[in-house]
Amino acid sequence: MEDYIKHVIQIAEALGIEKEPVGVKYTDEAPGVEIEAGSYTVCGAILAASEGKVLLLSEESCACSGGKTHLGLTQKREIPWKMLVEGEKLWCDVKTAIRSSIEVDKIARQPYGLSKRIFLYPAMKGIFQPDLIIMLVHAEQASRLITLNQFWDGKTPAIEMRGSLCWSMITYPLVSGNFNLSVGDISARRMERWDPNIMAASIPWERIRGIAEAVEFSTAGRAEPSEKFEMMTEKIRSKR
Repeated sequence: MEDYIKHVIQIAEALGIEKEPVGVKYTDEAPGVEIEAGSYTVCGAILAASEGKVLLLSEESCACSGGKTHLGLTQKREIPWKMLVEGEKLWCDVKTAIRSSIEVDKIARQPYGLSKRIFLYPAMKGIFQPDLIIMLVHAEQASRLITLNQFWDGKTPAIEMRGSLCWSMITYPLVSGNFNLSVGDISARRMERWDPNIMAASIPWERIRGIAEAVEFSTAGRAEPSEKFEMMTEKIRSKR
């Protein structure tokens, strides 16, 4: 547990990430700490956890029916297509909305049955060994994380920004095991007043250590570029 916290701190400090990284854990075990009362949307719970709160999402406490479904807290129910098309105006018609939903399901289906409870909490508290770490980042920090993630094996997974915020930030990286970046859907961002300059990097537990260990070796972390590279860069700049 201490190693994971050390790795998260190493990444956050190297990149200058200001918001508390958020741990996501699917478990029916008790956390052993006080849980914030009330119901939350998934998009609101991520923000609240980044501000220090420990939250429980369940079928009863999750305030968003779509979030319950995408995270696997309940079996898939009939989707309110008319509301999505005529209310939120996310697609031009129902046919297109259904097409989009089918494509998302092909990539990562809801993890129904994994657990009845999902905890979101400040990762540094070390309450659980997390399934995912979510870091709220700006564009340059996101760019650096992409490089650190592929530093050891050269593999950059498909970045999925489609679908709902809860699907792209939790379901997809959890089910696929892939690092992911997401800007979230516009309805979720506006509902919970997300900072317009912030996006989320979702890092599966299995990839935390490798990213942290790359920090000291890559210029995306703390490493300095070679003298030759610096000279080349300066030469290019001088021609402007």
